[in-house]
Amino acid sequence: MKLRRFLLAFIICLAFLNFACHVANSITSTKIRDILDHPRNYENKEVTIYGTVTNAVSLLVVKYFEIQDGTGAISVVTDKLLPAKGEKLKVTGRMAVIEVGTERWVVLRENNERNSQKAASKNSEATQGV
Repeated sequence: MKLRRFLLAFIICLAFLNFACHVANSITSTKIRDILDHPRNYENKEVTIYGTVTNAVSLLVVKYFEIQDGTGAISVVTDKLLPAKGEKLKVTGRMAVIEVGTERWVVLRENNERNSQKAASKNSEATQGV
């Protein structure tokens, strides 16, 4: 009897933590609708989005996936392994606009962790040298 109560309480706690993490990620990230409605405010700036992967495509030259957060969808160009469809994901990158003729695509270029770590180490070296 005590074991059942403990397991039930444990499962409820896990469910609550999962929900809390989802809410925290969605609150701290930029809404995709804001990026799509006002792309000039975000161009060449680092933004973080959180949502569900709806599509993933690997072409010869480029890999990208589409992520949706309930307010809109945006394509994310990446050098990393493509995520699975339906996966919830938090992505940080630089927003860019690609224009070809009258067509305009708003995309997010995912940060490469190695480049981010190199930049962070260069910044720390520069501040230590000063």
